[in-house]
Amino acid sequence: MRYRPMEDWDLETRRLHYFIQIAELGSLTRAAGMLRIAQPALSRQMRLLEEELGVTLFTRTPRGMQLTQDGEYLRGCVAAPLRELELGLQGMRSRPSAAEAHLVIGMPPGLAEALAERVATGMALRFPAIRFRLVEGPTGSLEDWLGRGLVDFAVLEESPRDDRLSQQRIAVLPMGLLGPPQSAGLALESAVTLADVLGLPLILPSHHMGIRGEIEDAAKRLHGRPDVRFEADAARLIRDLVLRGIGYAILPEAYARPDLREGRLRFWPIVDPSLNLQIFLASRRTSHTAGRQAREVEEAITGFVVAGLEPVTLDRAASIG
Repeated sequence: MRYRPMEDWDLETRRLHYFIQIAELGSLTRAAGMLRIAQPALSRQMRLLEEELGVTLFTRTPRGMQLTQDGEYLRGCVAAPLRELELGLQGMRSRPSAAEAHLVIGMPPGLAEALAERVATGMALRFPAIRFRLVEGPTGSLEDWLGRGLVDFAVLEESPRDDRLSQQRIAVLPMGLLGPPQSAGLALESAVTLADVLGLPLILPSHHMGIRGEIEDAAKRLHGRPDVRFEADAARLIRDLVLRGIGYAILPEAYARPDLREGRLRFWPIVDPSLNLQIFLASRRTSHTAGRQAREVEEAITGFVVAGLEPVTLDRAASIG
């Protein structure tokens, strides 16, 4: 192998960092602003990286910079290692006079709406030397971002399938039917069976993980199918559509507390069988996140999430993996 001077490795690492920023932002202009370097200089660095690798990494479109197939491959190879390098250096500096660390926490939209303020406030007070960023995304996307090193911790609506991730079940949320308080045929009922729910016009998430996956699996066991009239991925939008009379929703009680408190919606427990949404906290097995504070950060996230979801059935099982 040809010897490469250390300064060459440093330059290539910086170019790869620039590449990841452009890929994630989809814009050379926005990436230049984020990196605080001139756009022509950034463009030149990407051209030099492409020449070094012998491939084209981006195509320019009216919508911005889009990765080519080779660009997607490179991002998949380097995003997680670069993130681990950054976090490893932060961990080495994690002493009383430490430079500020930067951690990313991901949540699905329904959980983010219910928990983001509590988690953000609590983490900022608990770890003043760490800068946190909260991002939203479907459970499948969050699992992908964890594996690629774009997110450090993620609260998920089902168990991740990626062997690179460790996971801990932190809560179980009973799901129920959401509808107007005076819904015809339901107003006097204290609970509804799943068979009856499947016959109602439903508004469900479009992605087939988490809430939608639990509903579809339970319906199959009854040899039935949900009557899906509308799909929406944000819990707030689903509730708005229910309020407009488009249909009913199946959500955990914690995802609709503002409307339930104000009496705009009613929650009917689903029985025979019941539906439960399991909540997991996941991170990468090989992560050096926050150095020696990693376990404290994980425990703090768990505590704030569980407190925000009460009353729920809590699961205090040990970490899986």
